[in-house]
Amino acid sequence: MRSAVGRPRAGRRFALACALAFCILPPGAAASAEADLPGVVAPLRLVNLNPFHLLYGVPASAGARVMPEGTSELIASLDMASHLRAGASGTERVLIDGETWRHGLALRHGLGGGWELLVDVPAVSHTGGVFDGFIEDWHDAFGLPQGDRDRVPGDRLALLYADGGAARVDIDGDVHSLGDVSLGLGYALPSPPFANDGMVVRAMVKLPGGDEDALAGSGGYSVSARAETSGAFPGSAVSRRWLYSATLGVLAGEAPGALSSIGGRLIAFGRFGVTWRVLEDLDLMAQIDVHSSPYGASALSALSDAAVMPGLGGRLRITERIGLEVAVTEDDGARHAAPDIGLHAAMRWRL
Repeated sequence: MRSAVGRPRAGRRFALACALAFCILPPGAAASAEADLPGVVAPLRLVNLNPFHLLYGVPASAGARVMPEGTSELIASLDMASHLRAGASGTERVLIDGETWRHGLALRHGLGGGWELLVDVPAVSHTGGVFDGFIEDWHDAFGLPQGDRDRVPGDRLALLYADGGAARVDIDGDVHSLGDVSLGLGYALPSPPFANDGMVVRAMVKLPGGDEDALAGSGGYSVSARAETSGAFPGSAVSRRWLYSATLGVLAGEAPGALSSIGGRLIAFGRFGVTWRVLEDLDLMAQIDVHSSPYGASALSALSDAAVMPGLGGRLRITERIGLEVAVTEDDGARHAAPDIGLHAAMRWRL
């Protein structure tokens, strides 16, 4: 059983990493590649924070353009999700109750020749949380089902997976840790197959490093490849008021040690987003993120269901170099592998 001791130094290490990144990144005068073509849109950087699915490291999208040579973009993100899932089948039992927080620091740097470097450094926390009351009021206000929230203790943390009478995962106290770091490359196809804003192919490698006992790392490697594209809808090619973005990819990874009896190796994932450019500096966005489950051997829907996560949000360009995006996510109501509700915020700096 994991105690509430957690990782008290993780927050300080993450803050130090952020400060070092600001110090060593070279400044650049050019803007992000997304600004090279007027109206090009990047997807929301949404992540499924189901504590068990998060371990595989399905990557967020970065858009259909790469950074110009010698320029960088730094993205600081904060994602929170509230969970309440419980189930039992045969010898298996799962309980997911609490909140998951992911602090992310991502870097994109243009290498020239259509190439860019990607680095993603997360910090993960699982806590009892403070939003249970707010979420119950939200569900009441919009007539949404509570999913047993009104019948269980509030603001508790309970992450449990048991099989055959043995607890493989059992966390009942707040835990914090740096997560698994991901490194990757992106390449902009010189002749994309579609007549739109272009296409970028990206490959990532996730390295073990996060605390397995805190469900902040898988203890193994994963590799992923994805294609990303975007464009304007028919009738909006000139005004570029209505835009789309799409991602399709596959991930191969090692199953987390504690879940090796049910964990597979392959995940297919995709995203599709629609953007309404309300003002020159303000976008409203709807996006759906999906991925298959790596836990197909489990009989529990919170693990074996495909994840379907709709999101609504927006992006505001504050200055020529700084942008802010926010979003709220829900599950689709039919499957149980995405959180009940999630909140997302990210700041982007062009360096």
